[in-house]
Amino acid sequence: MEPNILFYIYKLPVSEALLWTWIVMAILSITSFLLTRNLEKIPRGAQHLVEAAVDGISNLVSGDLGPEGKVFVPLILMVTSFVFLSNLIGVVPGAFSPTEDLTTTVVLATIVFVVGHVAAIVKKGFFTWLKGFFEPYWFLFPINIVGEISQVLSHSFRLYGNIFGGGILLGIVYMLVPYVLPVPLMAWFGVLMGAIQTAVFTMLAIAYIQMKLE
Repeated sequence: MEPNILFYIYKLPVSEALLWTWIVMAILSITSFLLTRNLEKIPRGAQHLVEAAVDGISNLVSGDLGPEGKVFVPLILMVTSFVFLSNLIGVVPGAFSPTEDLTTTVVLATIVFVVGHVAAIVKKGFFTWLKGFFEPYWFLFPINIVGEISQVLSHSFRLYGNIFGGGILLGIVYMLVPYVLPVPLMAWFGVLMGAIQTAVFTMLAIAYIQMKLE
């Protein structure tokens, strides 16, 4: 069996990152269903948290993109939820953080990249959007293309690097003190750093979409 491949489904290789991506998606789907199946006009209990999260993301997106940015709220909310849970699940013994795999972060960054450009085409028109790659001078076209690609790379590598680096450090600590739970380090790298990296990834996603719309 190839390295990092756990098993095959109809000849489709299932890696550790893919398996835990499915697990995170399942947790988010079930949680979303349970939290939204009995919504009330006057929120109670967990509905307060759901509305606070949605309102927070909505205000953040609208603050940067204006009223027209509300269409991006579901995307940003999905990305934020997935990245945060993926970062957080890595502290569970035996679990694997999907964002610790470069493929996952590249896919997330690519989704933001594609959505931003599609929105720009819808807003500006195809030819106006295309013209932007040749501004301010036509011979800068290759540099503008490289700049677009670098956004995807920087967006994905920043998240991957921090989560992967934190995982390596925790692994070293486990080897040095195998029977002592390094709670402070787990709280820092698993929870606090996970939340910080989620916020950074979310803010960059909004910023990149805003740059393309402008």
